[in-house]
Amino acid sequence: MFGCKTKKPTQEALKATHDELLSLKSQVERLMNEHVTPVLADAADRAEHVVANARELTDHQVQDVTSRVRAKPLIAIAIFAAVGYLLGRVTR
Repeated sequence: MFGCKTKKPTQEALKATHDELLSLKSQVERLMNEHVTPVLADAADRAEHVVANARELTDHQVQDVTSRVRAKPLIAIAIFAAVGYLLGRVTR
């Protein structure tokens, strides 16, 4: 007798809680799609551009050094020998 009276309010509370959770879930999904996803996409695009610029700069520097070494190979060898000698002295 007492069990039937408490069963219905409990089921109603359970359904209300379930409905509230579904509502909160849809709100979170909407906020993620409207705010977080675009910001992450923008950050990814910016990072991609930074990496591309760094790669281009590095390639340019490598080409510059390569052309200088080819233009004056004896000076390049002397510089590398001096740097190697200094590094050897410092690390001892």
